[in-house]
Amino acid sequence: MDDSMNLDAGDGGRVLQESTPKKKTRASRAHHVVEAARRRNTEHGNLENLPSCRLEYGSADGKPTLTAIFPREGGGEPLRADIGFMLEFPRLTEFFAEAFLRSMKKNRHLTRLNTTQTLRGSWFAYLGEREYTNLRPADLDEQVMTGFNTWLHGRRKVDGNALAPLTKKYGLGSLRTVLAASSMPHLADLVPRGSRGAQRTAIPTEVLQFDQLLAVVAAVEKDILALRDHWDKSQSILRQGREMLSNGAVLEKSRFTEGGMAFEESNLAIALAMIDQRHPGVLPHHTAIGADNALLRATVHGIGATNLTRYFYASSRDLVPLGLSIAIATVFNPNTILELNWKNIDRNVDPLSNGRRAVQFDVMKESEEVETPIEAEAVDTETPLVKITGDKSRANRQLVRLLDPEASGVNQVNLNMVLDLLITMTERIRPFVMEPYKYGDRVFLHVPSAKMQAKGFGGDAYEGTGDSRWQDDLANFIKNHNLPYFTLKIIRATMLDYVQLFNHGDLEAARQVGNHASRVTTWTHYTSDLVKRMLRESTGETLLVRERWLDSGGKIDPRKHRDWTSKGCATPGWICLDPFDSPRPNQKQGRLCSAYGECPDCPLSAARPVNPRNVMLYEALRRAIYRSITRVTAPVWQDRWAPVVAALDGLLLNVPAQVLQDSRELTVELPDIG
Repeated sequence: MDDSMNLDAGDGGRVLQESTPKKKTRASRAHHVVEAARRRNTEHGNLENLPSCRLEYGSADGKPTLTAIFPREGGGEPLRADIGFMLEFPRLTEFFAEAFLRSMKKNRHLTRLNTTQTLRGSWFAYLGEREYTNLRPADLDEQVMTGFNTWLHGRRKVDGNALAPLTKKYGLGSLRTVLAASSMPHLADLVPRGSRGAQRTAIPTEVLQFDQLLAVVAAVEKDILALRDHWDKSQSILRQGREMLSNGAVLEKSRFTEGGMAFEESNLAIALAMIDQRHPGVLPHHTAIGADNALLRATVHGIGATNLTRYFYASSRDLVPLGLSIAIATVFNPNTILELNWKNIDRNVDPLSNGRRAVQFDVMKESEEVETPIEAEAVDTETPLVKITGDKSRANRQLVRLLDPEASGVNQVNLNMVLDLLITMTERIRPFVMEPYKYGDRVFLHVPSAKMQAKGFGGDAYEGTGDSRWQDDLANFIKNHNLPYFTLKIIRATMLDYVQLFNHGDLEAARQVGNHASRVTTWTHYTSDLVKRMLRESTGETLLVRERWLDSGGKIDPRKHRDWTSKGCATPGWICLDPFDSPRPNQKQGRLCSAYGECPDCPLSAARPVNPRNVMLYEALRRAIYRSITRVTAPVWQDRWAPVVAALDGLLLNVPAQVLQDSRELTVELPDIG
């Protein structure tokens, strides 16, 4: 450290004091860094270039700037991240800037921007508040890192509350990630770990109730059917107009009515055909259409700009129900849906492969596809399946969905209908897409307002779901159908929730459908409180079943008859309405009922007299009771077991003859009572 500076420990960190009075010299220090970088560029060429990214020093409005440049995949204008805040710390600027480049090189641009914001608001905010403006990389010791951790945990939000555990975890994690890629990677080991249990404090994504989900599905299907009908009619009108033009028909003056312009279909057809001839791609602004033809201009004005384009290609609002339909079918991540490419959709998958059933594919990144058999009902070997591969950058594997494209009822929406609409409604604008390397193969294409080029959802600084056009159109869809608020993320969480519900709380099933590396992710972010309670109850039931098995010396094992009895019931074959509040003698409230054999005479029990397997167990119980008659005294038999036998005989009298006959073809014995 320079002789002109003293290090004074305190406040959990390190305070840097100069022997001379402090001056506001941050701007000049930043200029000094920029000028030094420019001199190196002049003498040795560009600043040290990493394989595919670089730093760019400059100035804007008289202030120095520092930008991290990342080339875009496929070429085109590079992506930029503003890291000019590092210039406030001249001795750390180059060290952290180059480390940021290395650590963020392979990440998505949204991750880079988020990391930039996190570093600026945590690590560099700490350095600024402590006036550590002259620290060098060699000065970043354990004392400084501990001070950062103490500062982060003591920081307050605007409302006075402490930072959330995950916010503190991300602040420490971002610093650790960057330091690990620096020229001094051992510094990353000095950064404390995040708050223990921070991940567990994450609030699961809100989910829809089942009736709400059904309402969303119904609205999606209603919109898609209306969209199909509108598109079919539009194409029919266009064909009619082209034929009329070829036969010499001309546009006539539109008639005005009290409610606005009225069009005969023939006149509308001619107008659309004329527009189609003049503008074969993306339509220009409506004021430019028919600029040299007053009749056409008036007709376009009467149709309306938004309505006009929907005769030729899909609007962003049209894409909402189509996107939701694919989201519900695949349960992919929201951005995976909106940024889906046609190369990831195969519509000609043979349902049988070498005589085997259809398979689903776990696709490992940069590796071969691995086929794993799935259990499925008999499939139609005539209709090809559709394979949709989700592209999630952070996932180690990509779970592919194999879907039946014709799976629906009569006059209902199916996957083939959705994909066909997406093809035909974007075909006209696809050759005119902006940034073809990025959007050229996108499934979802639309033309933004006042643009002459098409694009997909998303952009440089945000992913698909961050696109304001998608957000606004989804809000309109919700409003149009009077639906509860939801997003693609909520749809995904809801579907994963019901995967667990329909699989008796199987967290692993939801993990596989969600393509999560860990069940912790599924539990923390995609499991509602309802399902969590159900899973805890399932665990409790398992322990109680084990307790019953141990207490009976292995004689009572509900697992053997789990399809025909409830776990809490003391006697196999019966259903108990409340096994923790048994009215039978010698039973305690709050404890699992242990009155084996007494269920026929219990007011909380229920029977299934039309199921042969249950009836088999009822007759086995009757035999067990009579085998034990010599083991109990006459008063006990009369008081306790005679009513049970009477109730059991009354039940068996009501069993249908065929059911009784079928049950006697089965053999089972139950333990003696008493």
